[in-house]
Amino acid sequence: MKRLLHFLFLAIAVLCFAGCKSFNVKRTARFIDMDAQTITVEYGEDPNREHSGNGSAFDLNGKIRMRLPSGKKVYLYQTMVQTGILYRSKDLSYSYYEKGVCCALSHDGKLIFEGVYCRDDKNNQSKPRPKRK
Repeated sequence: MKRLLHFLFLAIAVLCFAGCKSFNVKRTARFIDMDAQTITVEYGEDPNREHSGNGSAFDLNGKIRMRLPSGKKVYLYQTMVQTGILYRSKDLSYSYYEKGVCCALSHDGKLIFEGVYCRDDKNNQSKPRPKRK
């Protein structure tokens, strides 16, 4: 009986977590502003569909996880724009716009971060230049 309960509990746990998918990070970028504050953006995929409070649907194939200078993590979803890439939070309070090497982040309509791409040496795949003799 004890063994059957253990098996039943395990089966229920597997079924409950089978539908849960994690955020699959494809690449990471860091942006820096004039005050040397940085945000880290992780670009990923999550092939689910969610709806915001106002009824609009977000196709989560374009999803980012952003770590703000305060340490807070925010999930944003890609939306349609004519140029660049725009991501918005589910409750539409955060907007993140990226074009080329520049980015802008606003919260409740107020610009809170404006920066440029920051290349890390550890992420740089190019070989170091040989020293001249």
